[in-house]
Amino acid sequence: MAVADASSSTKPVPRRRFGATGLTVSAIGVGCARIGGVFDRTDRASHLRLLRRALDRGITFFDTSDLYGHGESERLLGEALKGLRSRAIIATKLGYRLPMQTSLASRVRPLLRPLLRRVGISRERVPLAIRGRASQDFSPGYVVQAAERSLKRLGTDYIDLYQLHSPPRGVLEDGGFVEPLERLKAAGKIRHWGISCETSDDALLALRHSGSASLQVLLNVLDPAALAEVIPRAADAGVALIVRQCFAGGLLTRDYAAADLERLVPDRGERDGIVRLRRIAEERGRRLSELALQFAVGAPSVSVALVGVSSEAHLEEALRDLDAPPLDAFERDAVLGLAGLTSPAPGAATL
Repeated sequence: MAVADASSSTKPVPRRRFGATGLTVSAIGVGCARIGGVFDRTDRASHLRLLRRALDRGITFFDTSDLYGHGESERLLGEALKGLRSRAIIATKLGYRLPMQTSLASRVRPLLRPLLRRVGISRERVPLAIRGRASQDFSPGYVVQAAERSLKRLGTDYIDLYQLHSPPRGVLEDGGFVEPLERLKAAGKIRHWGISCETSDDALLALRHSGSASLQVLLNVLDPAALAEVIPRAADAGVALIVRQCFAGGLLTRDYAAADLERLVPDRGERDGIVRLRRIAEERGRRLSELALQFAVGAPSVSVALVGVSSEAHLEEALRDLDAPPLDAFERDAVLGLAGLTSPAPGAATL
C-alpha cells in the first residue's frame, strides 16, 4: 500500500451488529497475524503504537490467535490494550499445537530476532525440518487449557470471542468442542464462541452448531464464493459474519508490474482476474484496494471485515479505502460477473 496522507480518513468508522450477540463492532477489524513472531522485522514498540492507533481511530475489533507469532501476537495485543480493555472486542483462536522446534525458538526470541534480521533470513528460507509442522488439537481438555493460556498472554480475565482455528471436517461433525466452550462461557472466561473455517463446506458444517455466535470465512473480489450459500445461511441463523483476506494476501493493494504479477500468481486465470479488476477500478476512478475493501464491507450481513496491517501507514490507507463511496450496482455486478455470480440482495448488519 502507498503511504496515505494525514487527511486520508476523517469519518468515524461505522459500527455494526455482531449477529445476535448484542455486541457492536467496527466495520473493519485488525487482523493480527502479522503482529509478532521470531521472523517479524517490525520492532515491538511500533506494533504497540499501531494497535493503539487503530483503537484511537475507531477500530474496536482485533482478531488474533495463539498460533500467530507463537503467542507473541496475543501478548502484544494485551499490552497495547492495557487500561483500554473495555473499548475493544478481542477475538482469538485455538486449535493448533506448536512443534517443539517452534516452541523452543519462541523462548529465545529476544536473542534470535536481531540475528535473523542481521543475516536477512526469512521464515520461508528456513527448512521445514527445522521449523517443524504445527498439529491440531480440539479435545475438551486442550480447549480449556488453551483458553487459560490465551487469557494469561492477553492479560485479561475474559475473551469476547473464542474461535476454533480451521477445524477439520471430522472435528466439526463430532462436536466434542461444544461442551468445554460452553463451560468456559458459563465461567465468564469467554463471552461468545465461534468457528473460523477454511472452506465453504466446512462453514456449512459449522452452522449446524447452534451455540456458535460467529463464523469466519474467506471473502474477496477474487474469491466471492461464500456469497452464494454460506453467508445467506449464516445471516438467517443470526450468526455474525467475519470475513478475511479482503485484499487477497496483498495482491489487491499494489499495481504490480506484469512480470511481478506472474511471479506472485502462477495461475493464469487468477492473474487475468486481477488485471480485469484493476481495469474496472480504473474505469470507475477507484484504487484497486478501495474496490476490494468496499466489496467486502458491502457484502450482505457482514459484521466485520478483517484488514491485515503491519504499519500505521497501512492502517491509514485501509481507513481511507473504507471512507470511499460504497460500490454501486454496476460495480458490484461487474465484480461478481468475473466469478459467474449475480448480486445478492443488500443488507449489511449496520446499526
